[in-house]
Amino acid sequence: MRRFTPLIATLALVPVLAAAAPKTVEVDVRQAWARPVAAAGMNSAGYMVLANRGRAPITLTGAASPLAREVMVHRTTEANGVSSMRAMTQGLVIPPGGQVAFAPGGNHFMVMGLKRPLKPGERLPLVLTFDGGRKVEALLAVRTGPPQPAAAVAPVPPHRH
Repeated sequence: MRRFTPLIATLALVPVLAAAAPKTVEVDVRQAWARPVAAAGMNSAGYMVLANRGRAPITLTGAASPLAREVMVHRTTEANGVSSMRAMTQGLVIPPGGQVAFAPGGNHFMVMGLKRPLKPGERLPLVLTFDGGRKVEALLAVRTGPPQPAAAVAPVPPHRH
């Protein structure tokens, strides 16, 4: 019986450890990019598509970057021909099986107080925070414009002799 005591004690801890472990976020980060910046201290904007692979809604609650003083989630809106930007402080819900786009003129990440310039070809790291404190790391390609959608590959005609 003494041989099984450590095994039984370990098995008893499994539910406790599983409950304490952070849950993963079932989100895919796609087409992530950020605008270049010429000097330290300037601001940039980040864009991407977040797709929820899960069966429950998830809420984006914030973001951070080791290269910036602050990262905020913003939405650009237009009313009576005037564009304005507002911080989304209540979070952004991504429905199950759905996606949310961050693109120029709409939702975006304001990357403020950059610690150094961002040049095209580099990557800007972001840590996205979701409800429950869950985190996802994203690398945004620094570029002057959005990535082009992947072109469809034409089927290869059958080879005949």
